[in-house]
Amino acid sequence: MTEQRTIRIAPRWDSIHEYGLHFVLVACTAPLPLAGLSWLLFDGRPWVFSLAGAVVTCLLAVAVVLRHGWELPVRWAEIGAAAALVLMVWSVIGVAHHGLAQTVTGLRLILVPVAFLVIVGALASGAVPRLLTALAVLVIANAVAGVAEVLIGPTTLVSWGFSPEHNVRYIDGVFRVPGLTEVNAELGMLAAAYLLGYLACWITPRARPRVVLWHVAAAAAVLCLVLSTSRSGALLVVGGMAGALILPHTRSRSRRLVAIALTGLIAAGITAMFVLIGAGGSSSLFQRFAVWRDLLAGASLVGDGIGAAGGATYSRVADSPPQFVDNYFLNVGLQFGPVVMVLLVGATVFALVWLARGSVRRPEFVMPIALVSGLAAASVTLDSWEFTAAMLTLILFGHHGLRSPS
Repeated sequence: MTEQRTIRIAPRWDSIHEYGLHFVLVACTAPLPLAGLSWLLFDGRPWVFSLAGAVVTCLLAVAVVLRHGWELPVRWAEIGAAAALVLMVWSVIGVAHHGLAQTVTGLRLILVPVAFLVIVGALASGAVPRLLTALAVLVIANAVAGVAEVLIGPTTLVSWGFSPEHNVRYIDGVFRVPGLTEVNAELGMLAAAYLLGYLACWITPRARPRVVLWHVAAAAAVLCLVLSTSRSGALLVVGGMAGALILPHTRSRSRRLVAIALTGLIAAGITAMFVLIGAGGSSSLFQRFAVWRDLLAGASLVGDGIGAAGGATYSRVADSPPQFVDNYFLNVGLQFGPVVMVLLVGATVFALVWLARGSVRRPEFVMPIALVSGLAAASVTLDSWEFTAAMLTLILFGHHGLRSPS
């Protein structure tokens, strides 16, 4: 009787996790229309659905840990305890430096992708492909919205209530569309994450895309990336494909030469598309170099605590001035100190070397190689970890690539 009850409860929990992630997908990939709905339903509070998405993610992750945590090896519990201690120490530093609310916001930005990973890892078989199909629909919807925004024009969009400082942006003289996201960088990172995952599936054993909507969404992702003119998104795709094509040890020398040539063609193609729409300038990139130098020179040895840099400083609850970073490694350095930043860089390199060596025995490692190398490349010019839609997309494709049935 107990066994039958357990069997009945398990599918119910699996369905709750999957439906919850469907809501989170919509909240992450289409926040702009949800913000408008929030104004109507919640008396001018556009952040309600965004907060709801984060709360749902955390609750689902806690439920997964409570249900399956005891099944994990002891070493995972030790790693979790060490990570919790680190977060606690730097949370205290953050509260002392800029207050509780901003620190909690910084914690949310750090932990939400981890919570995604925990939830996706516990999903039932078949759930991830369904979520990827739903994601494909949302990417297509973003492409349609992006084309509509170009046709309507920024002036009209501002008159309709789009923020000229946030939703409607001109960088290097080019209008960068947001699609259904709030800002062009979010659209670009979402599109790039989908495109990288889709392309990596073609060179991952047993993971080739077979759903028509996935193919349509890949074309839509290219369009979104071009309309957003996100250079960081381009780095995510090019860096990820370079890693996936060159690093695996299963490649012969001739295949590596072909891979290098193919990577060059991908980079040239993306660059050409940006140039054609007049977004080939690099002034914004060089401005970042100057900012990074100044920020790193003023960083303290232990950092200023969680929430001291990046998105938390731009939140509605921030108590400190906005800290413009656009480099996630430096973001970590400002929050946790330069030593932790160096450790993060070292851990990234170690992960790529370990995955590359392991690819001899496990060819499916090409997918995590693509995701880690792409994320590392994008993190040089953007706070990539804080883009929740892109992170959820990479996690879904990563699970699909590693767990696809034979």
